[in-house]
Formats: sequence, structure tokens, C-alpha cells
Amino acid sequence: MDNFFSVGDPTNFSIPHIFVNIIMAFILTFVIAYVYKKTHKGVSYSQSFVFTLVLVSVIVAMVMMVIGNSLARAFALLGAFSIIRFRTPVKDTKDIGYIFFALAVGMAAGTGNYAIALISTALILAIILLLHKINFGSFQAHEHLLSFVVQGRESGSDSFEELFKKYVKNSLLLNINAREGGSASEMVYHVKFSDTGQIDEFVGALSRLSGVSNVRVITYKDDVEY
Repeated sequence: MDNFFSVGDPTNFSIPHIFVNIIMAFILTFVIAYVYKKTHKGVSYSQSFVFTLVLVSVIVAMVMMVIGNSLARAFALLGAFSIIRFRTPVKDTKDIGYIFFALAVGMAAGTGNYAIALISTALILAIILLLHKINFGSFQAHEHLLSFVVQGRESGSDSFEELFKKYVKNSLLLNINAREGGSASEMVYHVKFSDTGQIDEFVGALSRLSGVSNVRVITYKDDVEY
């Protein structure tokens, strides 16, 4: 058993070792891809990305066996891979972490470091599941983005200050954008309502103010860009 989890000879892989390395990389990355699918949030999910995660790990395992201890092979493969151009943008920054995860597992399996591959995969996946379970890094559910358009001089906060005092616990002005050639302004606030059950009432009251239109309240739990 100890010999199985040892590094082995990185310059001379037997046929059984090649099978074990490739299968080990595939199984571990398959589990990683499955956890990624189950914990993914947002609208940027891509089946091809999940497929690529598994494929990358298996290929890296093969590359590590090809390189072995040869510095010349390492530079040759580096030159070969440098001609590849990755033009697909990564929409979710968390995907980058999964890519490196798959690469690391492939490297560990490809060099025969099975103990590192197994234990690290189990621990890292446990951390991912824990962070997903507690919804780590998420804003609280009762925090919202408020945006509306005001005409001309109505863009001052005095016109809706009373409504904010009545319905909003605290607010922060995030952005002001010019609209309609400068005759109107779009106001964007981060707001926390005193009572989320009164959001519809607040939107109706704000919409009825003179010069105010296009009132929108957006609930967010993950990433927000403005």
C-alpha cells in the first residue's frame, strides 16, 4: 500500500502505472466537476467548461508523465503549448480556481503522487462545499439595489428624502448617470429596507413623485457590478 502512494520513478512509467495515473486524474476531476455543477450559481454555467475541466486534468497527467525529469522535454512542451491561444473569456472568477484545481490534480496524478491527489482533492472539495453551504461572501438577502430616473432639478435628494426616512433603514448613493441628453439623471442606490414587505409600497410611492420614473428594485445575493 505504501508503494502505491509513493511517487515512483518519474522517468520510467510502466503500462499499469500509466493506466492508474490517467484513471486517477479522471476520477478525481470528475468529482470536482460534479461539485462545481452542484454548487454553481448565476447564469454563466457552461457544459463545455465542465467537460474541459476533466479533459485538462487528464491531459496534464499525461504531460507530466511525458516530461518526467527531463528539462529539455519541459521546455519543448512549453514551446508547443505557447502557440495555443485561449480566446474564451472566463465569465466567473471562481472558474479560474477550478481550472487550477484540475491542473494540480492532473500534475499530482501524472507524477504518481496519489496520496497528495486524493487527500488534497477531498479536503479542498470539503472546503468548497462548506463555503457553498454557509453561502460565504454573499450579501444579506434584504439588501437591494435601487435605481430610478429623475428629471432636471428633481435629481436632488430632497424630493424623495422623506420616503427614504420612512421605508429605508440605510442607503448609499452608488452612481449617477446622465440620461436624455443631460436633462435627466439615473440614480443608483444600495439600500437596506426597514421592512422588505413594504418594498412594493415604497416603489409605488416613489413612482408617484413628480419627475420620477423607471423605479426598479433589484435583489442581489452574489456579485453586483455598477
